[in-house]
Amino acid sequence: MKLQKLKRRMSGFTLVEMALVMVIVGLLIGGILKGIEMRANARVNVTIAQVQGYIATAVTFRDRYNALPGDMSNAFARIPGCNATCDPGMAAEASNSIIGMQGWGGAGWPTQTAVPPAAALLGAQAQGETVLFWTHLYHAGLLSGVTRAALLGGSAAWNITHPEAKVGGGFVVGWGDGTPAPGSPMATGDTGMALMLVQSPFSGTVAGLTAPGVQPLTPGMAAVLDRKADDGFADNGYVRAYGVAATCFGNAGSYLENATSRDCGLIFSVAR
Repeated sequence: MKLQKLKRRMSGFTLVEMALVMVIVGLLIGGILKGIEMRANARVNVTIAQVQGYIATAVTFRDRYNALPGDMSNAFARIPGCNATCDPGMAAEASNSIIGMQGWGGAGWPTQTAVPPAAALLGAQAQGETVLFWTHLYHAGLLSGVTRAALLGGSAAWNITHPEAKVGGGFVVGWGDGTPAPGSPMATGDTGMALMLVQSPFSGTVAGLTAPGVQPLTPGMAAVLDRKADDGFADNGYVRAYGVAATCFGNAGSYLENATSRDCGLIFSVAR
């Protein structure tokens, strides 16, 4: 009898027991996948809220000071906590209602994010206004998530001189003149102020914005964010894409959502 009981114990699971185990494993996997999806959706929603918040704070700053953040020539005298480095250094560019240099090509977007926020550079190049944009908002009490490191000669970094995006990468600001951004499917680019979601504060070159595998988003992530914030098309609307054309977006402005490489970034138009 003891031998028979031992054999039964060693005979393994019954079909019912196996079915129960499979059900439990399936529920666990489903719960994990659902949790991952919920966290991804939460990051997308927070990123959309970030963009909307930056636009709102820029408007509030303009209404309060009658100038755009980053472009205000007498910021040192008007914004609490600022030093002389708060003032844009190029007289011809300061207070011209353009943040940085106008345009996506040439001396515009491809180079301006590559300027580190050392005090000498902030005062010597118009591109320094794109760093001072965040610094002015911070010292005006309108922005968190950055520090005053730019005024002290610190290096550009997310959560230091530029805000980090919850989906990955972070935000830079610039001014379009209608020229399409590098790696963009748009026939006509942004005109006026725009926010750009990039992988690094120093990635703003033609090569940096079109290099495969190193952009902030996969096409699927970009598509979800675009659909929630705008119309879901890479080449149209308030949210538009840039990146690797062969793997980020296809014909008719559709995102290639099956691609898994991080080949996409996004541009958020503020004024068109």
